[in-house]
Amino acid sequence: MHIVFCKWDRSMLRILLARGAAVHLVLDDYDWAHGPDPALLARAASVHRVRHFDSIDELSAVAVDLMLSGAPVEKVTGFTEFSQFGAGHLAHLLGLDSPSPRSAAATRDKRLMKLRAAEAGWRHARFRSLPTAGPTETDPLPLVAELGLPLVVKPVTGMGTLSTAKAESVDELRTLLAGRALAPELHSRQLLVEEFVAGREYHVDAVWRDAEPWFLCISRYLEPRLSLAGAGRRNGAVIVPRDDDPQLYAWVEERHRALNKVLGLGSGVTHLEMFRDPEGGGEPVFSEIASRPAGAFAPEALSAHLGVDFREVWAEELTGGSGESLGFGPPPHRYIGWLNLAPPTAGVLTELPDEEALRADPAILDWEFVHRTGDHVEPDHASAWCVLLVVGAPTAAGFESAVERIERQYRCVVERKEER
Repeated sequence: MHIVFCKWDRSMLRILLARGAAVHLVLDDYDWAHGPDPALLARAASVHRVRHFDSIDELSAVAVDLMLSGAPVEKVTGFTEFSQFGAGHLAHLLGLDSPSPRSAAATRDKRLMKLRAAEAGWRHARFRSLPTAGPTETDPLPLVAELGLPLVVKPVTGMGTLSTAKAESVDELRTLLAGRALAPELHSRQLLVEEFVAGREYHVDAVWRDAEPWFLCISRYLEPRLSLAGAGRRNGAVIVPRDDDPQLYAWVEERHRALNKVLGLGSGVTHLEMFRDPEGGGEPVFSEIASRPAGAFAPEALSAHLGVDFREVWAEELTGGSGESLGFGPPPHRYIGWLNLAPPTAGVLTELPDEEALRADPAILDWEFVHRTGDHVEPDHASAWCVLLVVGAPTAAGFESAVERIERQYRCVVERKEER
């Protein structure tokens, strides 16, 4: 099977190659700057480079390259938000039905995805779209009169909480709208202003085939993303066991099927986020959805919970398998989740948790060092990953206790520039 895979993911590439897939890699400048493995690149059926995945001319050239090569491409898939538009464009030019430019837009533009979610029966935050960011001033008073306070300002095609902020007052909103400074990797300059939704925040992860989930897991963020005190303080989530809240699972599965139908997502991987009232009751409120895997260490937490590597499940569906060979098994703990450890301030890392101590800790099932000592880190938003962990415990209270202990016991220390 010939698969076009957009963006670099070492683990997924290894799995696809081990399954005998002919993988055509499309990598952007960011991927190349972060050093893809030459040995793995040599095993790809072809490798293509673009500056970024929003470049229609470069992606069109890649599609024609593939046509000229005669490669019988059957699937196109993307890894991370930044490749979703590109994957839809490539699939369309290569004559495939999915992903499509239409589904890519609806899983990237937060305005359009809310409209589609409403069609599928979900509630969502009220919002207003602002014109392209620039010198034109926007009067905050009509927005506050219509939507109330607090308000959330975010890019329409953002990533995580990048360039996202909450305004508690008219003055704060005026400052945010006047600045309109978006991260350079976000190519759209348009903004979304929406009402703040209080309550618990969740992410829902699934792999689908013919509109049915091979698995679907609901995870509750330890703290709502915009309420985090820092990138390394209660920055994670715990998977909700199905029998803890069967009604929630039944409701989400029904509405997720309806949403997928509206979006044209019959197969593949999805990552959805939603809110629920503080007591955990009532109908969830839709936040956003993406046709890509969850970020951070959620895939590793899912792997521990499922008893099989999440990426193997995704690859099985992607390569046309039945899923019958996948060894889903009982989790080693009833409560499993992921956690990010990061320093409280920016600087050069001088101390990280000891790997032997992590290995010996019964509550820590897996870990990854995103940064090493000597790296400069800036934990200025919730998606600033430093040391990622999978944490497990037999009870909900035990999981919370483990998180509290781990954050107290394992430190990420930096030396500020001005102190050097």
